[in-house]
Amino acid sequence: MVRVLIGLRATITRNQLRHGNRGALIAGLILAVLSGASTLYLGTVSYPSLAAGTDVIALVFGLWVGGHLAQKALSGEPTLRPEMFALLPLRRRALAAALLATNLADPALIFFAVPFAAVIALGAQAGMAAAIVGVAGAVLTVVLVGVAGTVAGGILGPGARRGHDVGTMVTALAISVISVAGITLPWLVTALRERSAPWLIALVRVLPSGWAAVAVDAASRSQWLWVALPLAGLAALSGMIALAWPAVLARRMTGITARSRAARPRAERRALLPRTAVGAVAAKELRLWVRDPIRLTPLLIAVIVGAAMCAIPKLTTGTGVLLPFAGAATVVIAGACACNLYGNDGASLWLTIGVPGSERADVRGRQLAWLLTAGPYALALTVLLTAVSGQGWAWPWVLGMLSALLGGACGLIPLSSLTWVVPLDDAGNPTPQYSLKVHLALIAVALTAAPPTAVALAGSLAGLSWLTWLAVPVGIATGAALARPLGAAAAARLHVTQVDMLRVLAAAG
Repeated sequence: MVRVLIGLRATITRNQLRHGNRGALIAGLILAVLSGASTLYLGTVSYPSLAAGTDVIALVFGLWVGGHLAQKALSGEPTLRPEMFALLPLRRRALAAALLATNLADPALIFFAVPFAAVIALGAQAGMAAAIVGVAGAVLTVVLVGVAGTVAGGILGPGARRGHDVGTMVTALAISVISVAGITLPWLVTALRERSAPWLIALVRVLPSGWAAVAVDAASRSQWLWVALPLAGLAALSGMIALAWPAVLARRMTGITARSRAARPRAERRALLPRTAVGAVAAKELRLWVRDPIRLTPLLIAVIVGAAMCAIPKLTTGTGVLLPFAGAATVVIAGACACNLYGNDGASLWLTIGVPGSERADVRGRQLAWLLTAGPYALALTVLLTAVSGQGWAWPWVLGMLSALLGGACGLIPLSSLTWVVPLDDAGNPTPQYSLKVHLALIAVALTAAPPTAVALAGSLAGLSWLTWLAVPVGIATGAALARPLGAAAAARLHVTQVDMLRVLAAAG
């Protein structure tokens, strides 16, 4: 059965590649190879001590393992989905074992052999015995990645009804942690090399992704018990996860889920939004931001990453200079991740087309909903962290930047969504083109803060307090000047291109 499944997956993959975007695939492969080579290089670097090298390798391995699990939780198995075998007369345990073996034979796991070889290179610095331990640790870590990825895709991937459950939270948390660690990697590596953050050292060593490096460190000191324990732990953890796979597969294939709570009648409450077309669209959008995983996941990522990336330097090196800018960073990320609203909504655009003259209300309602979703949190975070950080000089900077960013994002969100509409893939997940669009939007949204930033910088360089505080009204004016005209341009574009967009989105769905 394993041989048949491997052949089936190869055929499906070839067909997907024939009809897919080869440019995006090649770019992804190049990025993976470069990232793997960079990680391998870290294993050859000279460290103040082998323990410091162990901590750095354990940290980077954590990013690789976490990234793979997050990708599986978000997109699942792209070819051999469990639902394909639901009606076949196969024993569940036999099918589970075959699918697990097939996933462990996935050529994509070969890419993990390159970065995980860093632990071998690290061990070679201490001698042949430590290098051999590194080989065993790398192999066991690859096995753990394959097994855990299979189960994560089965529990949280598409088809597992993760829309409003813990799956969305787990995926968002995993991506957020990886993003924060990637952004703050220089600070983290410095803290590990200098061993100035004991909590970080303990964290990277206790996670399973760091056990191979811990075993190599122990081998360099001939502490063979501490060599055996991490390696045995990797094997045991892989085995326990594999034992859970048949139950996960059965639950996935039968569609058994927790019984939803019955709706309870609620007393009539006073509407917080205006009883207009704009208010109706805003109410619909607010519900989508909470219930739709394609929206909720990046929103949670923005909330976590925006605060964490500014707090990590404080926790690792003691500098709190970035704390006041956490709210602004949150707005940039949240605005960029909302750059494809119409593409994410798919064929539901028909509801707008079916109501003549509703384009303006649709755009304004989406702007209002996003502002109500991101604005209060970003403002509260900015005020709180600026106050507790003691960075009094930052008040005009952050207030001016935040005002411009909120208005700029409000204007760019609908316009960018309509300028380049990127449909979701067949499984309802974001595509590589969506990722590219988000990265471009990050730059565009961040640039909207240029006017107040320039004014604040000029005031600081000139030593003029009044000029520095002038950044606040400049930021407010910039935000207002961007939100309304760009929204009007988006409404005009929606009126002209809505039928063509619907055709594109319907064809993709």
